[in-house]
Amino acid sequence: MGRVPVGHASARLDHVVASITDLEDIDLVTVRRTPPRAGVSGEWPAWIDARVRQCFATIGVDRPYAHQQRGLDALHAGRDLVLATATASGKSLCYQAPVLQAALADPAARALFLFPTKALARDQVEAFRKLVGPNTPLQGCVGAGTYDGDTPPDQRRAARARAHVIATNPDMLHRAVLPHHDRWSAFLSGLRYVVIDELHTYRGVFGSHVANVLRRLWRVCAFHGSRPQLITCSATIANPRELAASLCAREDFEVIDQSSAPVGPRTFVVVNPAVVDPLTGVRRDYLKCTRAVLGRLRAADLTTLAFCRTRKAVELLTRYLREDECGVHERDRSPMQPTNGVNQQPLGPGGFRPQGKTAIGPWARLQNQPASQFRRPPEHAGPVDPGAVARARRTIRGYRGGYLPEHRREIEAALREGEAKVVTSTNALELGMDIGGLDAVVLAGYPGTRAATWQRSGRAGRRQDPSLTIMVLSSRPLDQFVCAAPEFLFGEPPEHARLDALNPEILVPHLRCAAYELPFGFQAPGSVSEVEQPWWSSWGGLTTEELAGALDYLGERGALLREQEADGGLRFYAIGSAFPADAVDLRGSLEENFTVVEDVPGRAEHGRILAEVDFEDGPLYLHPGAIYPLEGKTYEVRRLDWDERKAYVHEAAVTYYTEAVCNLRVRMLEGDRSDEGSGASQGDPRRVPSGTGYAHVVRAVPGFKKLRFRTHENVGFGPVKLPDLELHTIAAYWGFPDQLLAWLGDPHRRSNAALAAAHAIRHVAAMVLMCEVQDLCHAVTSGLPGPDGVTAWAPVGFGRPPAEASMLASGRPTIYLYDDLPGGAGLSTQAHALGRPFFERVLAAVRGCGCANGCPTCIGTEVALDAGGSFGPTPTEAERVNLEHPEAVARRHARADLIATIEAMIDGL
Repeated sequence: MGRVPVGHASARLDHVVASITDLEDIDLVTVRRTPPRAGVSGEWPAWIDARVRQCFATIGVDRPYAHQQRGLDALHAGRDLVLATATASGKSLCYQAPVLQAALADPAARALFLFPTKALARDQVEAFRKLVGPNTPLQGCVGAGTYDGDTPPDQRRAARARAHVIATNPDMLHRAVLPHHDRWSAFLSGLRYVVIDELHTYRGVFGSHVANVLRRLWRVCAFHGSRPQLITCSATIANPRELAASLCAREDFEVIDQSSAPVGPRTFVVVNPAVVDPLTGVRRDYLKCTRAVLGRLRAADLTTLAFCRTRKAVELLTRYLREDECGVHERDRSPMQPTNGVNQQPLGPGGFRPQGKTAIGPWARLQNQPASQFRRPPEHAGPVDPGAVARARRTIRGYRGGYLPEHRREIEAALREGEAKVVTSTNALELGMDIGGLDAVVLAGYPGTRAATWQRSGRAGRRQDPSLTIMVLSSRPLDQFVCAAPEFLFGEPPEHARLDALNPEILVPHLRCAAYELPFGFQAPGSVSEVEQPWWSSWGGLTTEELAGALDYLGERGALLREQEADGGLRFYAIGSAFPADAVDLRGSLEENFTVVEDVPGRAEHGRILAEVDFEDGPLYLHPGAIYPLEGKTYEVRRLDWDERKAYVHEAAVTYYTEAVCNLRVRMLEGDRSDEGSGASQGDPRRVPSGTGYAHVVRAVPGFKKLRFRTHENVGFGPVKLPDLELHTIAAYWGFPDQLLAWLGDPHRRSNAALAAAHAIRHVAAMVLMCEVQDLCHAVTSGLPGPDGVTAWAPVGFGRPPAEASMLASGRPTIYLYDDLPGGAGLSTQAHALGRPFFERVLAAVRGCGCANGCPTCIGTEVALDAGGSFGPTPTEAERVNLEHPEAVARRHARADLIATIEAMIDGL
């Protein structure tokens, strides 16, 4: 289809918006329109060679925009650069042009491109190769290659020896480059530029790890005689300069956060599923509404990317859209998968009847029922056009983590070339891969942050055409808060991105890695001033004394060899031949992923690898009897080989999907009861019992539910017998004081107060400690650790308060804050060490929330707003006269109880 004139395209989008808002199951929340903006062109700087300019002309770039020119000028002046402009503003030119110029001026010049994912690295290498490809002035002059886990050994050697540009990810830099930097001598000695793309992704614990990897890189570069300039690119965030400085240990950054690139007209629509039961407030399923919205966009022939919050939502939506495309109604058999004889076997625990055995107990009824109850009955199947099936598979695609690399690249190419018209995706397509021009983006649920919302919305209109974003809110409290206060989305700035590179739990392992790469050395005291200490005795953010103290700590524990030199200097050497980097995982897990293998003996597909699943998700999605969805198809798990990390599946035409039942338990193993030093004395009813220590967190999957497609009706259960996932980490806890227990009284008020306080503590801790919220987890149990530091197992309140709310009331609700990574990073203990000032920050955050009646930002999403019992004081006369909605009353009282709880914590610490 040819390019549609802007005026006609805008009119078409307006027509589509009108048709969507007319849907009877959808309520319009708001429509925001942004007018188009003309671009402001700049000029190529004189130092950019004419041949480089011609290379850009071959891809349609005759000259840079004004903000790009400003970035090039800053680099030429020797400054480091932060580009924090909107999506599709041309950030890549600001690193491609100087890299090409450097290669022309000096054939030994090199550049390292660092991307958070392998897919993005490969995409950007292809874009770079187009600049120096056939029919360009630099054909054959500048080489570029990827260096990641999928790169064959011969290509790795070629890239290391001959490529001017190498694109990799932080994990490979950490494990495969820095420990072997002697092999990279030619590359590192000529390193002129280090490009860090998607800067905003390097935050929290992951960002803190990468910050230390970069400090190791600077040491190695100095050893090989180079000091590369930095070019960092970020989505719009509140603190780009601060993040770049923390990550890179550099200060002289030129920050460009205003784009001069042209922008087409943008329309942002927020819709809410209609209420189907006014009495209970239940709304239409948001995925069903998203499906209807995508149907209207598909009918208008708009290329659309639909972002979902979970992998399961991606698979369900892909399946439903394909069935809609084929004209399959809800009671029809799916045309995607023919029913075969295997699927007609009786269904028992885990999906199969044990041979020669009869089930007893609660599973007997399910096992003895015919499988036809759960399989799609063939008598409802209608005629389906095979051409429609092929078209649906070709034009409607799913995209998420777990797909094999070649599968993902095929989908990316289909979207880029216009073959795929609708792609449902997790945040895997949020980053800046080139996927061609999109007309619309649909957000199935609020992404959780304003920064992510605008990053995803920016994927539409990348060719300066009119673009449309439609957000379909779910019933989650946070989504409904956006519905009630849309200015929260449109009127507030994006969130801050934070990290803490000097967190001891993260810093110390990287110091050991750095000592393996190059020994640390210090001059004798008094022989040279601190500023004159050599590069090998420096570490960004630490003074010489602080660095020496950290290395002494490792030496005392036998991790490093400490030697006193004859001249009084100090040297620290690594001990042993093993690579310390192999024991440090940047992303939190060293366990091997599960592989999904097709198990169809006698057929060509037997043994084919279909996908990968993260280790932590294996028990949830790959237990025996699970239905594993994969881009519209459904596979049943026959067997899970835990030791080999392989799940054996076969394609199955079923009418249901599965959902694991997950139990989480936490206990303290040993620790420090630190409440003795609190402001309230022993026996004082205001005293807050608290402490820190090592914690043991266990996640168990005892069974799974079978939920019918579309209706989500529960049609059965199955048991799961797999090892529990255990996490040994660091935690802090705070128990409710006696005075607060007496004041709250009601079981539901105690439960809600504990869950709301845990939510607030976790989020403020992330802000104070400069980490991500996902780096910390919270739990609410019914008891304190005993005298020996061990507490009984207790269910954790998450998602909603546990059914045992009365148990929380009869015991002492205790809030646990723990680090969500093996061994911990010391985050929770740092929060505990702050004591009363920390809880004063929590109270200020709650009171500073813009709401007056309780919202997900302050009270969280776990409080029960529809449970029995009293939520607070007796309703006032005004509440009774005005017939205020019970949920609004519950929110207001939950907020009041939260404030009282935090105040009691401050008083008792």
